[in-house]
Amino acid sequence: MRVSRLTVFAWSTLLVGCASAAATNSAVLAPLGARLTPTAKTGPTVPLRFDPTAHVVIALTPNLPAASFASSQATRGETVYESTCATCHQPDQFIGPRFAEAWNDRRIGDFYSLVRSTMPVDNPGGLKEQEYIDVVAYLLKANHSPQGSDSVSSDTTFLRGRKISVHP
Repeated sequence: MRVSRLTVFAWSTLLVGCASAAATNSAVLAPLGARLTPTAKTGPTVPLRFDPTAHVVIALTPNLPAASFASSQATRGETVYESTCATCHQPDQFIGPRFAEAWNDRRIGDFYSLVRSTMPVDNPGGLKEQEYIDVVAYLLKANHSPQGSDSVSSDTTFLRGRKISVHP
């Protein structure tokens, strides 16, 4: 379906008109009639809690090909890991038998998604996408995953179609 210029102009005029009317009309209330005023009292600060016993249940995928990484990617990832991740995580948490037991034969996309959405703890999602990919490549290298010609990619086809194959 093709949208004409006149339709786009009409909708944008309507939206701009509504937005400017709402901005000038002080009687317009926020959803549910809530209003934040300078004298509003705030409640107690809720501390961020981390549950070290939480487990992610992810299916094994032994029939997928192993994910490989580029050496340059792993080198960049090591720099990011040392400056960001290593400040909170002990080396044996992601390098060695504990990592292999937890992640071997699982999709690399599941690990990438977990790291991207939860790390760093004080700023989840705060790194650049390439930095997350590079850290994943470094962890593959550190856990003796096979190095290959293709590099770890944020492409969903790659992430869903490759598994972590590590050897402690």
